[in-house]
Amino acid sequence: MKLNCIENIRKKEKDSFLYYRSEYLADAVFEYGKDSKQEKIPIEIAIEKTALGETKTNVKIIGHINYPMLNATKMLKEEILKIQSEGKFI
Repeated sequence: MKLNCIENIRKKEKDSFLYYRSEYLADAVFEYGKDSKQEKIPIEIAIEKTALGETKTNVKIIGHINYPMLNATKMLKEEILKIQSEGKFI
């Protein structure tokens, strides 16, 4: 299984006064199997700046996927860090 992309990234609408935490909704597109079947899964992303200036990223997969959750979460976090370094999160 591989992660094709994270698409449809949008900021989560909520009344929060925490300027150091941003939450997003998105869709992760995974590809798996010999037939290269694609599966689109909704995800929630939380990016938080700590007091020490570090960035913590949390990913929550909403629903069921046809792959071990730990490996999928690891792939998602790596892709999110890449997207974040490109400045695509507002």
